[in-house]
Amino acid sequence: MREIADAADIGLPAAKQRLRRGRMMMVDALADGAARRMLLQGVPMRCWDARQHVSDYLDGALDADVARAVEAHLERCPTCPPLYAGLVGAHEGLVGARDPDSVVPPALQARLAVVLTESHGPDAR
Repeated sequence: MREIADAADIGLPAAKQRLRRGRMMMVDALADGAARRMLLQGVPMRCWDARQHVSDYLDGALDADVARAVEAHLERCPTCPPLYAGLVGAHEGLVGARDPDSVVPPALQARLAVVLTESHGPDAR
């Protein structure tokens, strides 16, 4: 996520918001058509509702009941699973091994870790 923010010359919160908006725009582009509406009859949770939760679902930040509802939707929806699969790949590429929510520069994190370790022992972090 930091790489995107740096490449776009924007802050990390702005990069996260733009990614969420992009996810929503992709889903909206797939949501048109009467034939699709027919296929959605009986699908738990509306696509719009699932879309509202997809970013938090990918980040593991949803309440367990809502997460199960999103999963049930993905099992039966004719449109959302391919979109979700694409988002998972993009999310994994963006997150990598680093904390995607960290807005603290790595150099400052290292300095804080040293201070905490010195003052409170190695388990303070």
